[in-house]
Amino acid sequence: MQTPTHIVTGVIIQKAFEGKNRALSLTVIAVVAFLSHGFLDKLAQITYHPANPDFHSVFWVSYHLTLLATTIVFLCIWWRRYKWGIIFANLPDVDWIFIHGQEIFHFKIPFYRQPHLHHLLGYIYEKIPPFSWVTYYLDRLPNERHNPWACLWEVLIVAFLILVIRLMTMWKRPAPRAAAARK
Repeated sequence: MQTPTHIVTGVIIQKAFEGKNRALSLTVIAVVAFLSHGFLDKLAQITYHPANPDFHSVFWVSYHLTLLATTIVFLCIWWRRYKWGIIFANLPDVDWIFIHGQEIFHFKIPFYRQPHLHHLLGYIYEKIPPFSWVTYYLDRLPNERHNPWACLWEVLIVAFLILVIRLMTMWKRPAPRAAAARK
């Protein structure tokens, strides 16, 4: 999945697992958000997600500029309040920063030539139940990574996740009558 999807997922996870015990909450948020990245990356095969950039494709460039703008907007909206969920939901993508950064800037980090965090998530989702049970079904989804129309699946997933955030926010607010009664 793309960064906006991971951001929204991180927000949901932090909203769901915040509690009075800050250390326990942060630990659970970190683990669940990190693991969510693996689930979303497995689900990504149904979305437009070509492995290599295509700067000659108007669609590819437009789509990724839209993703960049959406990422910036989402970070402006949610960073301050939900930074831990966002960080851990996106943490595995640090792999690509190191790997592609080495290619772009022509330097080498000998121990970081492979996506270690993604390999760890792959191991978890391939070998460890109950994650491997989910992988069994996710691997049967159609591969639409090179179909530009498949970007609509990601748009629908993000829209659904934003609806979940909205519903979670509504559930946490006190009812108008209860708030008025306290005054």
